[in-house]
Amino acid sequence: MRGILQAARAANISRAPRYNLLVCFDAFETLYAPKEPVHKTYGQFARDNGLQHASDDVVAVYLHDRITTAAKEYPNYGKHVKGMDPEAWWTKVIKNIFVDVEPSLSDAAHKEQLDDLGRRLFYHFSTRDAYRIAFNMPKLLQSLKHHKCNSTLDNPSIDHVVLGVISNSDDRVSGILSSLGLDVSPLRFQRESKQDTHFESARPVDGKSYDIDFTVMSYDVEESKPHKVMWQAGEMLARRAVAHELGKFDENVPWLKLYVGDDIKKDVAPAWGCGWNAVLLKEFITVHPPDQRLESLEELLTMPVTQLLAGQPRMFTVDKLETLVEWIVKRGLEIPAGSKDANANSEERFKLAKEIK
Repeated sequence: MRGILQAARAANISRAPRYNLLVCFDAFETLYAPKEPVHKTYGQFARDNGLQHASDDVVAVYLHDRITTAAKEYPNYGKHVKGMDPEAWWTKVIKNIFVDVEPSLSDAAHKEQLDDLGRRLFYHFSTRDAYRIAFNMPKLLQSLKHHKCNSTLDNPSIDHVVLGVISNSDDRVSGILSSLGLDVSPLRFQRESKQDTHFESARPVDGKSYDIDFTVMSYDVEESKPHKVMWQAGEMLARRAVAHELGKFDENVPWLKLYVGDDIKKDVAPAWGCGWNAVLLKEFITVHPPDQRLESLEELLTMPVTQLLAGQPRMFTVDKLETLVEWIVKRGLEIPAGSKDANANSEERFKLAKEIK
């Protein structure tokens, strides 16, 4: 009888689905955030550059308006304006802010001074120097991507983990993450216009396992969250990332998709609407609009990842990135398929976009 039961259990395990897990993150105020309010950094850099009238309060008055105006005049960081790139776009914004603060700076004699200030601020916000991180963020993401279970599982529930970043940003996200200690793949979604249904990207090193498998930035996609194309782009790149890392892509392996962000309207709700599970990470935020669809992940930490994320998409909140990652590792990567905790009934499949519409 024992032999029959063991055989039945083995057969059940063999039929239980193994999943690929796709986890994508917003960048700004999810993985990292400014060490201090941006207007204070602008003010301090200006005063260090000899602009003594640039008090923090005065800079704060003009900062938002100048960014908004530039976004209307030169959309998408001036990508389609001849001679303009994100550095030139931000330098122009910064110069206009301080001309507003002190109109006499519009004189040609101050051009070099303002250009230097713009460059210094642009590069400051391109590196780790400007940011604080979610607690232990690089090591947490590395442990999630490269986790090796202490015990050998004959049939793990999660077959492969893919990590990506989907962010409304110019093209600096990869560099910022690299400066924070993460090994970021060059794989990114890039197209030349909203009408372009194809994308080009630098090729990752085949067979290499990166900490971050791909990045999707609004600058490259020609759209921004909450537009669904941002998550469609992530789905496309996830498939390509697996093929590069493993040398093959198995269409029959089902996927679990999870998006993590700090904004309900731009991150959580639209990701959920695109068929992803979504998490509102509150590590850098103090308040958020109420939403009855949100469930507290802290109250569900005993549930296996496959059980919670398979089936209909759900929306969660969690206070700390550490809590989320530890749950995925302990209740996803260390639970064998076919165990009493694993969900073997879902028929959800990873729906990769065939083209951008």
